[in-house]
Amino acid sequence: MNWEEIIMETVGLIPCAGKGSRLGMPFSKEMFPDVHNVNYRPIIMYTIDAMIRAGIKHIIITVNPRKTDLLKYLGNGKQFGIDLTYCIHPEPKSLPESLNEAYHLIKDKRVVFAMPDTVIQPQNFLTQALQYHLGNTKSEVTLGCFKAKNPTSVSVVDFDGEKVTNVIEKPKETNLQWMWGMMVWNPVFSQKLNYFCENMSPREGVKELYISDALHDLIADEKVYSFTCDNSHYRDLGTFKEINDWGIEIEVGKMQRNSYVTST
Repeated sequence: MNWEEIIMETVGLIPCAGKGSRLGMPFSKEMFPDVHNVNYRPIIMYTIDAMIRAGIKHIIITVNPRKTDLLKYLGNGKQFGIDLTYCIHPEPKSLPESLNEAYHLIKDKRVVFAMPDTVIQPQNFLTQALQYHLGNTKSEVTLGCFKAKNPTSVSVVDFDGEKVTNVIEKPKETNLQWMWGMMVWNPVFSQKLNYFCENMSPREGVKELYISDALHDLIADEKVYSFTCDNSHYRDLGTFKEINDWGIEIEVGKMQRNSYVTST
């Protein structure tokens, strides 16, 4: 690792440019309340807190301009002890294009990317993934990987040891059991992502660009690695089923605790 890589700033990147059409709520999906907390706290704070825990002081959010409730709640980030920068993504398209909206800000930075409507456990997973990336001089991109509940509905990862050999987007059939849920990358991938978004079209049979396709060159060059840790868990709260399951787990936990207290 050279001196420039050591002093390179690490920034957080969170895409909030989608329409939230799967949920159809009258407010931004990132503002859905954390049902684990007695006081109001939106689920995006899980991701922001994880980035703060990793030592990140500057977080960039690509945002749909109609999400004024999100902008009002987060403000400039000072109340959280960080700097927040917003990049307006006026017409929601694909995830890669949402991320690329921030290219002018991230092109010379190390990036920690995670979604705003997910809960990753353990709480220091992003910290561990960043530390792994910093210690692996071969890696230009590190994928934080988790066991997939339904591999055919996510972007699954094949790897040899820690080296990623393939990433497949929503395969019709697969024996692969791991998915990626967050990333850490160096400027070389920001540049590749920018080129990909400006020059490539969606693959045949799909309507949007996939970030997994932007990784293929670096995978072929053996510069993409995976990070996993014991007892890690990834929850996507982008559907009502996941939100409902999340709430049920709380009630089950309460009943289990009450049963224990009563029995003792």
